[in-house]
Parts: sequence; structure tokens; C-alpha cells
Amino acid sequence: MSRFLALFGSVVLFLSVLGASLDLASPVEESLFGEWNRLNVRYSGGNPSNSEHEVMHFWVEAEAWSGHYNKYPEPTLGFPDPPDGTFGIFTGVVATNFVCQPTFPFYPCQDVVQVVEGTTRYSRPGRPPFNIHQQHIVVRERNGHEVMWQYFVSPGNFACPWYRDFEEALAASPSTAHGDCIFQVKSQ
Repeated sequence: MSRFLALFGSVVLFLSVLGASLDLASPVEESLFGEWNRLNVRYSGGNPSNSEHEVMHFWVEAEAWSGHYNKYPEPTLGFPDPPDGTFGIFTGVVATNFVCQPTFPFYPCQDVVQVVEGTTRYSRPGRPPFNIHQQHIVVRERNGHEVMWQYFVSPGNFACPWYRDFEEALAASPSTAHGDCIFQVKSQ
């Protein structure tokens, strides 16, 4: 009987681990799935102590998309350590009414492979949370390279690129006052 219980327990443990790992596997058609990284220099003025390593993780739950936003410390780069503690929770669905704006750097949008639309609720320490209506637009270049553009629909009206790893975000090295974001996506 003890052998049966030990074997049964091992099988249950194996199946639960297998099931958990299957939940994390990216469906082939779900380009947004997984981790995306961004170097935010918008307020830095070239000063690393004001730069941020932002991270978004996306996954699918039933028919809905979920995501988590936070910031990673990068003390070797002179970034704030710890970061300011801002985090966000995204919920959304595959967009059915995406409109390609002429100001998008990937216009006319033939390389867009996925758009997920929803709301991110951001929370900052000591401040009330706030909601942003967003579209996460995945663009696949001819060489297979993907970039995710986070479009702040309202409030905001700007879009910023995200990359699969932080080294790629660093290599993009945004240097303008707005970093690498596109402002005034839609004319008001």
C-alpha cells in the first residue's frame, strides 16, 4: 500500500509539473506571449540615474490576455536601485478594430502580426492607481525579428518600442528628449 501511495503521489506530482509547464508554452500564433524589455530614458536628459529598465510579461488565460509591468534594477548601469516601485497589471483581448496610423514607424502595417488591446492599471507607491487604454502591437520584420510597440491610446497618444531582451533595448540606445517613443500618433 505504501508503494502504491508513493507511486500515486509521484504520478500526481509529475502531472502537475507537466501541466504547469504546458501553461507556460507559447502558442505559435501568439507573438505577444512572454517577456519584453524597454530602456526608458524619457526623463533622463542623458543621466543614467533617471533611466529605467522596464519589463512586461504577457500570458493567455482562457480567451483573455494578461500582463505584468515592473522595473528591474540595473546598478551597474547607474540606474536607480531599487527602482521607484511602479507596477502595472494588463488585461485585454485580441484587437478586432486596429487602425494603422500613418505616424507609426512600421506604417503601412503589413508586418503587424498581432495586436492585443486592453487596459493597464498602474500603481505607484504613495499615489492612487490609474488606468491607461493600450494596444500592444507586435511587428515582425522580414528577417523574423520582432518588436512590440506599446501604444498608449488614452490618455497618452504615443507609442514606444519594446524588445525581447534588455541587451537589444540597450543597443537601440534612444537618445532624443522623448527617447524612442513616437508622440502625437493621432492628430487631435
